Amino acid sequence: MLRPNLFSHFKFNGFTKGGDNFPKFLNHLYLLLFLLFFWHFPLMAEEALTLPALESGKVVLSWEELKKLLAEIDTLKRAQVEATKKPEETVPVAYSITEAHFNGTVKDTSARLEATFTVQVLQKDWVVIPFFANNELGIEELAISPLTDKSSGAGETEPAQFVRYPEGYALVTKGPQALAVQMTLHVPVKTEELTHTLSFLPPRSVINSFVLQIPDNNVQVLHSPANTQLTTKDNFTTVAMVLSEGDALKLSWQVEKDSSVSRQSLVTVQALASLDKSALSVFSTLTLQHVTALDQVVFQLPLAVEILSVTSQDIEQWSSEKSDQAQLIKIAGTARTPLKIDISYQLQLAELPATTTIPLPSVVGVDKLEGFLGVEVLGNLEVTAKEVTNGAAIPAKNLPKTLWQRAASPLLYGYQFHLNTFSASLEVKSYQELQTVVANVDLVDCVTHRTLEGKSITRILYLIRNNDRQFLTLTLPEHSHIWQAFLNGAPVNPAQKDSGEILIPMKKSTAQGQEWQSFALELGYITEVDKLSLKGDILNQLPAIDLPISYLQWSLYLPEYYEYSRFEGPLKQVDNFSDLPSGLSLAKAQIDIPTQGQVFRFEKHLIVDERPYMRGKYGQFLGGDILLSLHPANLFEQKSDYAPSAAPAGESDSLDDYERQVIPNRALK
Repeated sequence: MLRPNLFSHFKFNGFTKGGDNFPKFLNHLYLLLFLLFFWHFPLMAEEALTLPALESGKVVLSWEELKKLLAEIDTLKRAQVEATKKPEETVPVAYSITEAHFNGTVKDTSARLEATFTVQVLQKDWVVIPFFANNELGIEELAISPLTDKSSGAGETEPAQFVRYPEGYALVTKGPQALAVQMTLHVPVKTEELTHTLSFLPPRSVINSFVLQIPDNNVQVLHSPANTQLTTKDNFTTVAMVLSEGDALKLSWQVEKDSSVSRQSLVTVQALASLDKSALSVFSTLTLQHVTALDQVVFQLPLAVEILSVTSQDIEQWSSEKSDQAQLIKIAGTARTPLKIDISYQLQLAELPATTTIPLPSVVGVDKLEGFLGVEVLGNLEVTAKEVTNGAAIPAKNLPKTLWQRAASPLLYGYQFHLNTFSASLEVKSYQELQTVVANVDLVDCVTHRTLEGKSITRILYLIRNNDRQFLTLTLPEHSHIWQAFLNGAPVNPAQKDSGEILIPMKKSTAQGQEWQSFALELGYITEVDKLSLKGDILNQLPAIDLPISYLQWSLYLPEYYEYSRFEGPLKQVDNFSDLPSGLSLAKAQIDIPTQGQVFRFEKHLIVDERPYMRGKYGQFLGGDILLSLHPANLFEQKSDYAPSAAPAGESDSLDDYERQVIPNRALK
């Protein structure tokens, strides 16, 4: 931008002497450039510039000033051009494989495929386009050529190269351009137990068409994509498929080698008979092969059975009707091989013990039948195998794996048969079931605080596993009443029976895997107890419950300034509690219990049908260093008149008499 003081170098009052040193055309050129500059690029300076009204004149510039003026004009021109340019658009995708076509033939252990691809590279930079993520296939021939727009003529093409990486094949190229890729592939075909399988993952193309010829006209396709067409001509079976973007191709088939022999229709039966006290349930899977028309196939069942379900993905509908001798199940749909159908039914058992024949479906409209039958027992039943007709008993371990996977209990008996007239009978006996424990207390944590005024406050936390019980039944100590109760941290209302027992509502445990999870039941109660005097007996009790207890720990807080001894009861006094069983942890208590005084700890593993309690002796501290003691050891340690030889006349010399004496002793530290 020109500065205002630049005009100090111009003179307009005719030609000066300095101008005589320049040719006239050069002076006129300077003036013309100056006028063009102000005509096309008006100055927007902080200070307004005005030109004097001149009819004629002369401008004189030095060479350095002219170069500076020309440089500023060029800079302004470049800025104006850059301002008019549009921002470059960003390509949303780097490339696209718009079409992929495969055409091939199976030969021995591989499929030879002729493949063509259309690739559009959209961005200007280099791109890597993955094609095959499988190094098992091989490329025999490869050609890459540009696709040019005919309307615009041939243009300059960018380089392109097919590269093999450890994880597969990829095309490396630079865009933008369109490419045609042609190649010949060899994809392995795996064969196992007369089943041929071709697995192939084509590139992620918008259009994926696949045509494969199998050199045999007796091909039975076992697995293929949804959009598949099968045609047979000139000893070739052609499989045509259209895959969606990103779909993997998996094709499996079998070939009937002896085409001169007409194929016989076959049905394979796999049945599971499940016995409980009330019914015999049969779950059967029937697989039909080489069936030309489904309307010719009929399944027959005895009249006594109740049909539960008929399901299949290969039939359109089914119906049932009853004749004089059997129930008939008919199916409709397109005959395809193999065809699977599941039939479930139930036979009610008479009063046990009883002998029953396992009902199996007989199939009309097929040439051959073969099958397996497995028997499982649910509940406390004694089942004995009886007569077998047109079949053979086999070890249950030799039954097909699918029957073992379907069974809920280990299979007891197994049978193999090849005729519709197969039958097997069983003798079933039942026994009375014994009542078992349906709930258990894994952990009981108790805290008791006893006061001088004759109050005993107790908080008990039960961790319980329960799958059937509605209530926990408690028998509280005498002169006790419930204070608070919580179930998993939420308040719960106990009930009381006429007999005085307390009923606490419980919940059913949730199952995690094969284990029942524990829940927390917490309650607090207050008991009226004897006030402590100078010495005497002390008793504290816990409630009796109607469930077994795996582990109980009890913290008992007794008043200070007393000595306590000779604790007895079903619990063991310990310095520290045992480690909790694996998987158990104490939940945060909702009930606060004071923890002042002397603490004594008691525990026991496995408590069944008994009331936990603690009984002991106590003696009061009299002041100074005097304490009423009941320890028998103190009687013999003292060198005084309280020795056994100095017992008062007329009293028994037994140890029990001396234990009841009150003697001075040092206060406990």
